[in-house]
Amino acid sequence: MYRLFVTMTVITVINFASINAESYRIPLYETSSIRRYRRSEMDSIVLTNYEDFEYYGVIEIGTPPKKFKILFDTSYSGLWVLSKKCNVSQPACSEHNKYDNTKSLSYFRNGYPFNITYRHARMYGNLSIDTIRIGYFKLTSQTFGEIFNFYPTMFWSQWDGVLGMGYPALSLFNETPTPVAKNEIYEKIVAPTFSFYLNRKHNSHSNGELLLGDTNPSRYVGELTYVDVTRQKYWQFKMDKIQTEKNIFCSEGCQAIVDTGASVIGGPPQAIATLYREIGVNNGAVKCDEISNLPDISFVIGGKTFRLTGQDYVRKVTEDRCICMLQSIPYNDEVEWILGNIFIRRYYTVFDMKNNRVGFAMAKH
Repeated sequence: MYRLFVTMTVITVINFASINAESYRIPLYETSSIRRYRRSEMDSIVLTNYEDFEYYGVIEIGTPPKKFKILFDTSYSGLWVLSKKCNVSQPACSEHNKYDNTKSLSYFRNGYPFNITYRHARMYGNLSIDTIRIGYFKLTSQTFGEIFNFYPTMFWSQWDGVLGMGYPALSLFNETPTPVAKNEIYEKIVAPTFSFYLNRKHNSHSNGELLLGDTNPSRYVGELTYVDVTRQKYWQFKMDKIQTEKNIFCSEGCQAIVDTGASVIGGPPQAIATLYREIGVNNGAVKCDEISNLPDISFVIGGKTFRLTGQDYVRKVTEDRCICMLQSIPYNDEVEWILGNIFIRRYYTVFDMKNNRVGFAMAKH
């Protein structure tokens, strides 16, 4: 799979016109690695920033509820968490929160076995049914995956599981469970829109938020630019072109996805190699004292230019080591470019399931 650092929730288009739901904000926390909403009282899922690589939020599973740090991934469809039955030989089994179905009064056995591939790791487990709480939203009888084992080991990150926010076609389970987003829509808990605001760790104690059911105008500047989803699998759209001072890529338009599970900007190897030469990348790194002089990279989407500077696409690892967050991806005839978190940090991003479109506006930091 050409995805770089990603995951997702299944979203199925149903009778959206009958939904009169409100919205809910989920604060996000950033991690390191390459109730019904009332308008007068906007709540959010906080996202935690882990070293400018990944962002995770907290959900609760079971009765009594247990907290889990979750990566919200728009390039995956499903929900899974580590299980108490996880193989003790795996470091992640001792270093992360785990779901214990014997401790939950609301657990129902499904037992359907599955194996999936996620981030190049093969994962094994069973489907289970329990109550899920996302902020003040409560979903009963939600099916999700319990992970017992995986190979090779992969949990060097801070989160305990993944909640996918992509289209149903991305489901990894052999037997597709009713996805979290679909359940929220059926129960009229949330309107069919969600949006992400991501911040840099050093800028604020609030690293970001996931807003379910609406957009938050206080988080962005100007108007949103929307483009239609071209293929209901990833959040995929047509990008007009990419331009720097010396080069133009995707000059006749190309397919791109916006991906909250990806840390980087991903593109065709030849294009990334050309960008590396223009930027002056050496073994993935650039000179830290040159960041302010690096060329801008402009992404033209829906006729509007979205510009990234060197401060956006270079990450300072140490005082004297800075890495370029552009990465080549294997050739794929479906998608050529991936716009990950370094793009979403700069541009507030809206995922509109009702109208099958994505929207962007300059984020307010």
